[in-house]
Amino acid sequence: MDPKPIIGVKHVVLKVRDIEKAKEFYCGVLGMKVGKYDPERGMFLRFGDYHHDIAVFKVGPDADAPKQNQVGLAHVALIVDSLQTVKAWYERCKELGVDIDHSTDHMITSSLYIKDPEGNTIEIYCDNDYNWRDEGMGFMAKPFDLEKVPVTA
Repeated sequence: MDPKPIIGVKHVVLKVRDIEKAKEFYCGVLGMKVGKYDPERGMFLRFGDYHHDIAVFKVGPDADAPKQNQVGLAHVALIVDSLQTVKAWYERCKELGVDIDHSTDHMITSSLYIKDPEGNTIEIYCDNDYNWRDEGMGFMAKPFDLEKVPVTA
């Protein structure tokens, strides 16, 4: 008997060396709320009322940082409602001194890529009006300058 189809992805778990820096970033920068916190083990974080969207587990201080060319997680993608919101997150991250990696136009999305204090990549993106069902979807990536996105009221 085949199981019912998987509904989707609802949380991700990241490993960090410094749980306090992670808490400052995920709560202070991204605005997450702590659901459960154990300074020796980790924490469960949420954006809304769900039990957790991101969990952070503590590893030893000598653990390797994420590397560009290694097997494992490439990034965590967080969706927002519009390009204006992506721009607002870009401005917020600049203001707070967050490591901004790059921004990209993927046709299907407009994306800002930032780094958490451990070097994990976080994508903040919005969907674009692009008909991927008809146009197709592939590895489309064009440079995208968020500085040039006009701010609207």
